[in-house]
Amino acid sequence: MRKFMFVVMCMVATSVFAQGKESDGCLWSWWLGAPAEYRNRDISGCVLGFGSGVKTLSGSQVTVCVNTADKVHSGAQVSFGYNRATTLRNGCQVGFVNVSDSAALQFGLLCFNRNGFLPFFPFFNFDKTAFGSKK
Repeated sequence: MRKFMFVVMCMVATSVFAQGKESDGCLWSWWLGAPAEYRNRDISGCVLGFGSGVKTLSGSQVTVCVNTADKVHSGAQVSFGYNRATTLRNGCQVGFVNVSDSAALQFGLLCFNRNGFLPFFPFFNFDKTAFGSKK
């Protein structure tokens, strides 16, 4: 419980300077559709919040509940809950449930990766092409 409260307090403290300023490279997202302009934008930097949904990302999504992105070029999706990225290159997903069509690396209880060494594997999964394997 202390660790969870510490993470929540860090996120609240971060929100003081992450007020949606693009020049800072750090954005605050309340939920998947709030603010709505993040859903159709290419984000470079970090997105913090309770839930986050972006079009493309170069950086990190760190939330409490859920992360969604169409493409993550380089970076990470980290949450206590659910991560979804269509394509994740040069990065990783860390969460309770991770879902991707093609993710370089996943850590969590349930890891679904269509191009992984197995389509589903608990605790970790990785794209089989990451180590030179052919599709």
